[in-house]
Amino acid sequence: MTSQEATFSEQKATVQQLVESGHEFALFFYPDDPSPRLVSGDAKPLSSPIHFSHHDALPSGFLFHPFSPTQSCPTLIISPEIACRGWELIQKEAEQLSHRRLSLCHLEHKLQRSVPRGDDFRRIYRKFRNQIDRGRARSLFLSQALEGQWAEDGNEGALLLKMRELYPDEMVYIIYTRTSGRWMGHSSRMLLRGGVKRAETISPSGTHHIIYTPDMGQLVTDLLQIPQEEVSGVPSSLAREFIRLHEGYPRLYFTGTLGALNIYDETALFLNISCLKQRPGGRAVFYGGTTLQ
Repeated sequence: MTSQEATFSEQKATVQQLVESGHEFALFFYPDDPSPRLVSGDAKPLSSPIHFSHHDALPSGFLFHPFSPTQSCPTLIISPEIACRGWELIQKEAEQLSHRRLSLCHLEHKLQRSVPRGDDFRRIYRKFRNQIDRGRARSLFLSQALEGQWAEDGNEGALLLKMRELYPDEMVYIIYTRTSGRWMGHSSRMLLRGGVKRAETISPSGTHHIIYTPDMGQLVTDLLQIPQEEVSGVPSSLAREFIRLHEGYPRLYFTGTLGALNIYDETALFLNISCLKQRPGGRAVFYGGTTLQ
């Protein structure tokens, strides 16, 4: 075994240790950064509507925000009881974790409804097309989910590292909480990154905006309260209601927001665009999206 293979094996084993420990955690890579980051601690729901009046009121942890928060699918934040960077430190922390019983969350059986394909998808398109033709809407972001089993099932470490290899310039993550279950994905869509004195926001068109001395609490509040039109449609209120009634399955945390929140005075939030959810006997893969205009 070469040293490179040994490193891969150690990294894969570290991820599996975290997964099998039963502890709530988020392990993630920032774009173009080879060093992973770990946040582990109790995951607590945030009350809705979310409002952080100023930077000092901003909690610290890893944020996991769903497409449409509900009582059973709330906004979560993993407290940073452990917060570290780099494989060596993460491996040491993983080895110290006592094992907890893994439990299926109440969201594990939320994807039983049929997923739109073929004729169903075209029927949904025609329904919304009527809204566009009547001048009530301009666009819609429809998505699909695919349930099944893959060869990598049961080896999250290998799958995460493969995802990181394929998408080195994106945010790549794996997260587990007792409320949300286990999720994994990658995102090229950064919404916000910065600290107390300086923050950078990126529009859907890719335009970067630098904000100095920002009120990070208000920036985060706006991001979580104002629906993202690029993952719903225009106007967002009509598109979200149409998605709820006709898309055919609950998105849960797909097309929500996730990332580090006020950890070591840094916040970096991304749209959860391409992801999969671990389920009993397989995975549900959320993907794509079709913008109809």
